[in-house]
Amino acid sequence: MFVVMPLLSFYFIFLIFYKRLNRLDGLPCWRSAFLSASVVWAVILIAITECLSVLSLITFNWVLFSWGLVCIASALIYHMLGRRQKSIVRFQLSKIPRSEALLLFSIAYIVIMVGLIALIAPPNNWDSMTYHMSRVAHWIQNRTLVHYPTHILRQLTVTPGAEFVIMNFQILSGGDRFANLVQWFCMLGSIIGVSLIAKQLGADIRGQVFSAVVCATIPMGILQGSSTQNDYVVSFWMVCFVYYTLLMLKERMNLSLLLKIGASLGLAILTKGTAYIYTFPFLVWFVFSGFKKFRWNLWKPLLIILIVAIFMNVGYYTRNFNLYGRPHAKLYYLTNGVTLPLFISSIVRNMGLHLGTPSKLVNHVMYRIIRLIHKILGVVTNDPRTTVCSDFSINFSLHEDSTGNFLHLILIIVSVVIFFIARQKRKQRDLIYYLAALTSAFLLLCFVVKWQPWASRFHLPVFVLFSPFIAIVLSRTMSHKITNFIGVFLILTSFPWVFSNDSRPFIKNFRASKSENVFNTSRIEQYFRNWPGLKDPYMGAVQFIKSKGCLDIGIILDEDDWEYPFFVLLQKNTTHMFRIEHVDVNNISSVKYGVYPFNDFNPSAIISLKYGQKDTIVNKDTVYVKEWSSAPVARPGSVVQPEPVSVFIKR
Repeated sequence: MFVVMPLLSFYFIFLIFYKRLNRLDGLPCWRSAFLSASVVWAVILIAITECLSVLSLITFNWVLFSWGLVCIASALIYHMLGRRQKSIVRFQLSKIPRSEALLLFSIAYIVIMVGLIALIAPPNNWDSMTYHMSRVAHWIQNRTLVHYPTHILRQLTVTPGAEFVIMNFQILSGGDRFANLVQWFCMLGSIIGVSLIAKQLGADIRGQVFSAVVCATIPMGILQGSSTQNDYVVSFWMVCFVYYTLLMLKERMNLSLLLKIGASLGLAILTKGTAYIYTFPFLVWFVFSGFKKFRWNLWKPLLIILIVAIFMNVGYYTRNFNLYGRPHAKLYYLTNGVTLPLFISSIVRNMGLHLGTPSKLVNHVMYRIIRLIHKILGVVTNDPRTTVCSDFSINFSLHEDSTGNFLHLILIIVSVVIFFIARQKRKQRDLIYYLAALTSAFLLLCFVVKWQPWASRFHLPVFVLFSPFIAIVLSRTMSHKITNFIGVFLILTSFPWVFSNDSRPFIKNFRASKSENVFNTSRIEQYFRNWPGLKDPYMGAVQFIKSKGCLDIGIILDEDDWEYPFFVLLQKNTTHMFRIEHVDVNNISSVKYGVYPFNDFNPSAIISLKYGQKDTIVNKDTVYVKEWSSAPVARPGSVVQPEPVSVFIKR
């Protein structure tokens, strides 16, 4: 019930912008108001979270009080502006051609289905179980964002923007029921935003609707839309950043736009580190085009943008600086000693992540072609200078960590070829600069970041931002019937990702032997969907701990072990308040043991998943003896020797 407060706040902020924004086509632009409200609402959320953290007041009462103030203030401001005008969307839909209206209803159907899955299914992504949701649970438990001792340093160092939103909803709702909806909202916002970018680049209503179709049917986007990762969140802030940048380049210097550009940039880099790479070419475009318009006065808007962006991240930078002595931890995924052949290899392999089809024969042929390219280049596909782990392969996937966007990659290539063949299109400078910035962003990612088998999700912002370009080029060079056919084809071919998500299937996954879906599977079982072998050991360990009456639980993990399910299982069917802290930490975060409240933590039981753990543990001169252990648990797809889940009790 209380979770409605931030939602009402967003609603009133949206109405304020809808009332005040300039009119487009003689109508208030609800799409632009949606983006503006999203940015302002997110800035408020960051401010609330960081301020409460400084005072160690991240609690239900203070979070509710803060959003109550925001809700009241936004409602009063809107009331002062007058009543909301009626029939906003209905009036605009009445002017949309029937075929485009049908495409919009199809988009709505996809978005609603993804949203339903996001609401019903619990968080169960691997990274979410390891650090996304675990860090949220620790923040709530500690009542602050301050770094804590942990075996999983990603809980501290990875940018936390998306998790800030999840945390606020989790505190107000008392659970993780709304956690998946953060990415779903950003999916919806991105679909709306790309239609506005298309409009700024010169698209008519047909092109704007087509851009929304292309965005809504991105397979990786559909899967991300119901998960608790952050790739669609950063995509949405990138969409806002690009849209406001385009507006700025077409208008006079506008402080409101500058603040929105800076805030969008700050939110993007607070959400995911890849935003530093993706935003750089667009900032170069802003400087290049802005200098022609503003001349030497350009330093003023540029300074405002950078100050706002940095200010949005000052809390995150400060926490890292206190621990590492620098704003960011050491980045292990950066390339090392890249040569031209290795750079080409990285480009080819990153594109290859999107070549998977249901046909094993086609996949094998494309794999052999890419291996042949590497043979010609004289490099191997798993060169450690440009590769994180694993060898290159091409497979069809319905999983959010590895799925590709085959049809959308083909559309990108086709639209780029058509764009340069049709000479009159090259006169559109904005479209040329847009293509150059977007292509440069992808190439820069390939140059800077090592190839990873799960890197296809890093590409989601590129595919989202390519949607307007694809729509404009194809809608101007092809007949209405052909573009409608492409739109319908994209919608129909997106259904496997909508309904047969490997992690959260709406209906039976056509590759699965069991008829399991989000409706007939218990919520607890769904948490372990990506590592089902952990369910019984985790539940057994928790039941044993509860039988012993232990409330303060120490935990020993490896870097990629799951922690979040312990928070869920311990609090299930009980009113006791459990506390979970990492013990026996040997990395840099161990310095936090000397800081309250971690210095006085004395666990009554310790759970260990660490490989090679002995039968006794000594923590702060206290001896803990193994009293419960499961059978060895194999890690999916790993050759590492299986280890049991063990519980140690204070002697």
